[in-house]
Amino acid sequence: MRFGGWKGCAVIVALALSITPIGPAARADEAPPTSEPPVSDPADSPERLEDPFFPDFPDGPDPLFDDDYDEEVIEGYPDPLEESNRAVFVFNQGVDTFVLGPITRFFGWVTPEPVKVCLRNFFANVNYPVVLINDVLQLEWKDAAVQTGAFVVNSTVGIGGLFEPARHIGLPRHDSDFDQTLALARVPSGPYLVMPIAGPTTARGTVGQFVDFFLQPTNWLFPGVGNLYYVGGYHAGGGVVTLEEHQQELEELERSSVDFYSVLRSAYYQTRTDEIWGRRADRRIPGFD
Repeated sequence: MRFGGWKGCAVIVALALSITPIGPAARADEAPPTSEPPVSDPADSPERLEDPFFPDFPDGPDPLFDDDYDEEVIEGYPDPLEESNRAVFVFNQGVDTFVLGPITRFFGWVTPEPVKVCLRNFFANVNYPVVLINDVLQLEWKDAAVQTGAFVVNSTVGIGGLFEPARHIGLPRHDSDFDQTLALARVPSGPYLVMPIAGPTTARGTVGQFVDFFLQPTNWLFPGVGNLYYVGGYHAGGGVVTLEEHQQELEELERSSVDFYSVLRSAYYQTRTDEIWGRRADRRIPGFD
């Protein structure tokens, strides 16, 4: 119900008069004032109640007014080069806005979803040698066998890897790279880095990407100048397909972030940690990375 104008004021005043005691009758019902204030139980005082989550702070921690409050440190890769990383990050955002973003959105607009899935399958299937070599280096014999079986089935029944029938018979693909191999060898991650165009990585991840690049058979499939065009087209195509797959997630993350750089750094750490140790929980080293 909505009240407006003077009628609403009259109704409100009438309600207030009917509820609030006014005049001598009200004062007669009141208890006479006492000279001593009421005694309260010290146990009922809010100053004595302790928060079970913050026993040292009865009213909870106050990061603005309590000098003893220490902000929780978010776990992640060390970032001693943050200033230069942020500069490269701004450059990458410009490239994405004016170059990669329009190309990726155009690709997503003109390409049907089944074709996108086939392209993702193809690039993942071609990357089989890199995954296999790293599985062997990591002594993950079961993963190597599963990956080999998946490659054979997908390359034949799946028509050159455009389809993934191996997943339906219990042979799912997985990712494995030299950065993971170094992590299992207990090589520290090193500082967090933002590379031009390539995006977030670490010092260890940069070495891993360099090694994986030369392990990729497409890099030495064709000799001479033709190889440059083939390799460039392969990696550029794979990059566009991958970026288009995650573009909406990145845009949503950026819109909801106050500091997109810090959020992306934390997201990269969590994603990369899961990629390295998700399938190897029994081999994870406590406190490592």
